[in-house]
Order: sequence, then C-alpha cells, then structure tokens
Amino acid sequence: MNWLLRWWLKGARYNWSRLRRKVCERKYWHMELPQVSALSEIQDCLLQITWKKDSFWHLYDSISYPQTVWERKKDDCDGFAVLAAALLHIWDPATQPVLLTVITRPIRYSHTVCVFKTPDNSLRYFDNARLVIEDYHNCEQIARRISLPPKKMVCWDVRQWEDFSLIGFYPV
Repeated sequence: MNWLLRWWLKGARYNWSRLRRKVCERKYWHMELPQVSALSEIQDCLLQITWKKDSFWHLYDSISYPQTVWERKKDDCDGFAVLAAALLHIWDPATQPVLLTVITRPIRYSHTVCVFKTPDNSLRYFDNARLVIEDYHNCEQIARRISLPPKKMVCWDVRQWEDFSLIGFYPV
C-alpha cells in the first residue's frame, strides 16, 4: 500500500491534476483573483471558501486552478492551499509560497497546506483558511506538525504552486 501512495504523490497526482485542469477547468483560467494587500485580507478571502470533500466525479484527488477555487467558492485542502499561494504571490512574491503535501495512513488524514516565507526567513503556513502564526525553520517541521499521531506519515513533498514542479520528495 505504501508504494502506491508514494507513486501517487511522487508524480501521478500532479499529472492527473494537470490533465483535469486542461479538460475540466479551462473556462476558469483567465478569471481574476482578488487584489490583496495584507495577510489578513488573504485570510478573509480564504474564509469565503467552503471546505468540501472531493466528489466521485473527480475520481481521485486533484488540485484545481486558484481561479476555479475562487469562482466556485468551495474545494478541499488542495484548493485552499493553491488559492492561498496565488494570493500570497499577488500580495508579495518574496513570500515564495509553495504547496506542502503529507500522505498519511489512514489516507483520509492526508493534507496539503500552503507554506510561505516571512521577512525574517522563517516559515509559516495556511492550513485551509487558518493562518498558523508559529515560526518554523523548515518544511519538515511543518510536515511533522500536520501529521501528528494517530496519523502515520508515509511520505511528503514540496511543490511549486503554479506548475507543480518538484522541490523535494521525502519518503518516510
């Protein structure tokens, strides 16, 4: 089972997301995201999104365009993370937002967050609409934080939010 979860996170999930975006979300690509000028405004935007579980028609978990999430006003943790990353980039590209995904067993506790840099080079993250204001020194600390027991971490990765290019993949 763990090899399948690692295979999914290492690449299949992102290929599926790219394909699903092209086929199902083309109409959202050019829509405007809100202009934000503070972290609090980003959080206010995220609070307008309703969390929902992936439906049967999505077949497997995928990551939507940020514009899709904003227009539909609902998505799962991946949608919150990609929207937060896009809004952070609009606000201040120096925050260098990335997507951090942790695959756990049981799988239902797997989670994606948006991690970003603060001016003092520490890391913080958005967990759905909640801004976690504790300072972290690296992404592994955040991965371990969001996979606390009874969850058992299988693997985790860090990806660019725009094109899902791999920054790091870490089997446990």
